[in-house]
Amino acid sequence: MIDSKIIRLKGIGPVRFVKSRRAKRINITVKPSEDVRVSVPTRMSFDMAVETARIHSEWIKKQLRRMRRLNRKHAHLNELAPDISREYARRRLTSRLEALAEHHGFTYNKVFIRDQKTRWGSCSGKNNINLNRKLVLLPVELRDYVLLHELVHTRIKNHSRKFWLELERLAGDAKAKQKRLREYGLTFM
Repeated sequence: MIDSKIIRLKGIGPVRFVKSRRAKRINITVKPSEDVRVSVPTRMSFDMAVETARIHSEWIKKQLRRMRRLNRKHAHLNELAPDISREYARRRLTSRLEALAEHHGFTYNKVFIRDQKTRWGSCSGKNNINLNRKLVLLPVELRDYVLLHELVHTRIKNHSRKFWLELERLAGDAKAKQKRLREYGLTFM
């Protein structure tokens, strides 16, 4: 059985179709690298997935235009990213995390600086906080938003309504900041 195929679609270019046991339905994603991927449930034919992608070609084109625009907008940050040492990021991020934790009465265990591909940060069940090295390149208000997000997770381990209310109280306009952060994440990770 063939697990994946690359098929050129008119007006889009190459699209990777991948059979996935986890996929319950067809899922189309457009990556910052402008790669288009279609996850196909194993019970479904590639032909049906190709037809679905063709039906959604306008949406795919719109997403490709959006990725190109975001890539241009944040190109300068991508150029700076390789020059940021993990030690520099550790000093900058941990000092700010300490200040925010002290100011708002949070405690955490350890801090790890990583080169994560899909996350700006995370908080473990043991209150260890992982932070993406590239956070130092973000605007200060977005960096603080991520740090506060992880600090709130030291008390509330999920994304419940209670979590968002607490983050909103501390960060202000949390949903708008999350949306802005997503734009950076799309092109920057």
